[in-house]
Formats: sequence, C-alpha cells, structure tokens
Amino acid sequence: MKKLIPIICLLFIISKITAQDSALVFYYPLNEIYTNYVPDESGNENRGIAYNTLPAKDRFGNLDQALYFFGDSFINFEADAFNFNEYSYVLWAKVIEQPLFGTAQFLFDIGSDYGVDQYIAYTNGYSLYDLYGYLGQAYNTNSTSFWISQGNLIYDEDWHFIVYTRSANYIKLFIDGEVIDSLNTQESTPIYGDDIKGYIGCRNDYSQFFKGYIDDIQLYNYAIDQDQVTELFGYFITDVEKLEKENISVYPNPTSNKITISINPKITDYSIVIFNTIGERVLNINNTSKIDVSSLTNGMYILKMEDNKNHTQLTTKFIIN
Repeated sequence: MKKLIPIICLLFIISKITAQDSALVFYYPLNEIYTNYVPDESGNENRGIAYNTLPAKDRFGNLDQALYFFGDSFINFEADAFNFNEYSYVLWAKVIEQPLFGTAQFLFDIGSDYGVDQYIAYTNGYSLYDLYGYLGQAYNTNSTSFWISQGNLIYDEDWHFIVYTRSANYIKLFIDGEVIDSLNTQESTPIYGDDIKGYIGCRNDYSQFFKGYIDDIQLYNYAIDQDQVTELFGYFITDVEKLEKENISVYPNPTSNKITISINPKITDYSIVIFNTIGERVLNINNTSKIDVSSLTNGMYILKMEDNKNHTQLTTKFIIN
C-alpha cells in the first residue's frame, strides 16, 4: 500500500523556515474516500466532496490510492477563508487526454468567477499567449494578471509533481522538484471575488474539466520555497521497493469472524484502527496481529496501521460476510 506522508514530517518541513502563522491548510492523500467525502489529513478538517471521480492506481501501482477525473469530475471544498495573499498549490498529476488546441484543463482553482481566481491548469496553446503544458495564473485586484507555463505539452504518460506558489513579489512554477519559471508580480494583490469556491479538476464555473489522474493534494497559506519543494518531492517519491517491504495485508479476506494482519516483522510497536465505509471508527487495537471482528456487521472495512516508532501509516481493506 502507499506510504502516507506523516503529517509530523510535513509540519517539520514547514516549521524549519516559516513563521508561526504559516501553515498547511489541507492535505488530501486520496487513500480513503468514504462515500463522496474526501478526508483532510492535515488535522484542520477542511475536507472536500468528490463528484463523478473513480478510485485509481497511484504512481506506485497501488489500487484505489488516487482519483481518476474523466471529463466531468471534480472535488469541491469550502474556500471562503482561503483568499490568501500568498499561497502554494501542490499536487501529483498524470495527463490522459491532451486538451484541444486553444483550451485548458483545470487542476486546482480558488476564486469566484472567470478571471477572478488563482489556479493551476494544463494547457494547449491557451488564451492569446501560446501557453503550453502546466500553467500557474494569478488574477489581481488592479485588473492585471500574471502567468507562467511549462512551455510544452507532456506526452510521457507519467506522474508529475506540480507546485505553483505566490509570494508577495513572485509567482513560481515547479515541476518534479525543479523551478520551471518565475515572474515578478510587482507587489500586486490576488483577487478572489465575494463568493469564493475551491475546486480540484475543473474551474470554479464547472467548466474546463481535467482528464487524467490526481493524487496527494495540498494547500498552504504561504509560498513554500525551493528547499521545501525538494523535501516534499523527496517524501512523495518513496522508493517502491521500500514500500513493498512495508506492505500490509489481511487474511482471510473475506472473513466471518477473525482476521490476521501480515506486516513487516521489523514493525513491533503499532496501532490499528478500523473504520466502516462512512468513516466511523469501529475498533482500536495495539500491537496484535490477530483481531476478532465478529462483533462487526457484514460489509467492507478500512484498516489503518500506524508504525508508532517511524510515524508511518499503511492502509488496506477487508470484507466481512
């Protein structure tokens, strides 16, 4: 299973460089979607709601650990308080279908209307400016706008780590840990409008839908710098062989009364939490691999194990019938 980024690690990265009021606003690992709800693992409870998305393999090949957006799919989140003067939009993405020439597919957007927003998009000769590839654009209160783009389309069908930041003076676009472009914003102020909405996978007017895969979405209320981008990229590309060694499985599956957990024998201090499909916690167990689940009703359950020593988490599913 995919190794979740421990929130303690994210907070450590942030605290090394930023002021006390700078923070991770939300983090959607997209590992556990209960009905349509998208849990926020930052601890801030800024959860989203997914519409018409499908669970998909993540970049490590793990099932149901990312989301597929297929043309009318999106995640909506409450964004009234997210009108930040500085920000960072962070996600992993994999393009499946190229936009038509002159169009764009939106991945991350906060604002209230066309031209009254801040966003990441994937473009093919978009607008009047021949913008190609991943794009970060900022509209401002003084009726100006700034944009930076990758400059070319992507045809490799691979996952890429996309970071778009805005500070008091610059917007920057990073791809796979490297800065692609930056632009001086001339101390302008971003515009969001009055009825602020937040979307993943489309623009705020339910248009320009993304076609592809998205995973590990984060929002910060400040501009993370190159060192933090590099560290985040490093955490997110955990070696696949290491992940396989840290895998977790449950048997028998399906079961009727008991399950046994198979994990790396080097993990000796761990906690187990079992959730039902609507996100309710139904069992808590510590340091035992054999669990009696006979008290639970039939259905699917999510089992989350936390390594208390290394602060890593592994997740799997099982069925009671």
